[in-house]
Amino acid sequence: MTDEPRTNETIKRTEKGFDVSSIRRFSVPIGLFLIVGLLRPLVSHPLLLGYGQIATTMLIWMLFVASFNLLLGYTGMLSFGHAIFLGAGAYGVAIGIAKFSAPYAIAAPAAIVGAGVIAYLIARLIVSKGEIYFAMLTLAFAKAVHFLANYNPMGLTGGAQGLSGETLPAFIQTYRGQVLVNLSGFSVSWYYVVGLVFLVSMLALWQIVRSPFGRSLVAIRENEELALAMGMNTRRYKVWAFTLSGVFASLAGALIEINNQGASLSLLSVQTSGDAILMTVLGGANYFFGPLAGVFMWLFAEDYLTNFETLYLPLAEFSVVSVELSGLLDYWQFLLGLLFVIAVLVSPREGLWGLTKSVIESAYNWLRSH
Repeated sequence: MTDEPRTNETIKRTEKGFDVSSIRRFSVPIGLFLIVGLLRPLVSHPLLLGYGQIATTMLIWMLFVASFNLLLGYTGMLSFGHAIFLGAGAYGVAIGIAKFSAPYAIAAPAAIVGAGVIAYLIARLIVSKGEIYFAMLTLAFAKAVHFLANYNPMGLTGGAQGLSGETLPAFIQTYRGQVLVNLSGFSVSWYYVVGLVFLVSMLALWQIVRSPFGRSLVAIRENEELALAMGMNTRRYKVWAFTLSGVFASLAGALIEINNQGASLSLLSVQTSGDAILMTVLGGANYFFGPLAGVFMWLFAEDYLTNFETLYLPLAEFSVVSVELSGLLDYWQFLLGLLFVIAVLVSPREGLWGLTKSVIESAYNWLRSH
């Protein structure tokens, strides 16, 4: 016996063998599987980017920006230093392999744990300082870490050149631009390994944000004073949100170290943190898939527009005019920035994902009414 009355709609759903509510309940896992399964064929299409290597980079950046959204979108904490943890993961793996000959299975977990400890210590110091001071202090820490890596202490970080020699684990092979993982004579594309890590990590993030812990973070974002009045230890929740966000970001860094075949100083730059903020807001901080959409739009536009040279416009049945756009589209960031400004002005926290959902829902309701 069920709580749901057996209406005609319920009987029809049961007869067909599926329940719409079940699909909605698992929409996030389904969506994540679709991203991994369709992203590479999509960007490889000749009418789009024409090559699939960027799909791996997109997945890694999606994980990084989603980890940042645990702070901004769910807790309401704006950090200008999230690149610290992306760089910590990449540099930790590169230093472990190049300087200490450690296997990747040891270097990567050590880097992630180290980044988590750094995130926890930073959070303990700054999360209770207020929104403006928190943002400025994360910026200060980011500049300090960037300076330290550039200073090349004990020859570990490589200074401005970064680390690029002998930084790949033994199971990674490159062949004609393709990165392969070779385990006991069995080779698989690096994309599918990243896709598996992406799926597991994003599902873990999904479980976090829908858990009581995640609901508490949303309560802090909406009204921290009310959460305090209800007896919630908001400082503790913020500390652990910051720590978990750093852990997932460092995992993305451990992946990008292989993807980029080393660790570069740009991973620790304030610009990298700024890109994460822009991608999150562009896609929609209110939604789980919003940051993923922002990453796709940003990286796709960067590659597509900078390589787009000539636009052909049909004027009549047998006449075509060509318009040279290579000079204009060198400023693709201006065009994407304009789209960003429009998205923020129309709906600050909804972003492109929220706007797209609104348009689809409006069109669906219009079709149903007609």
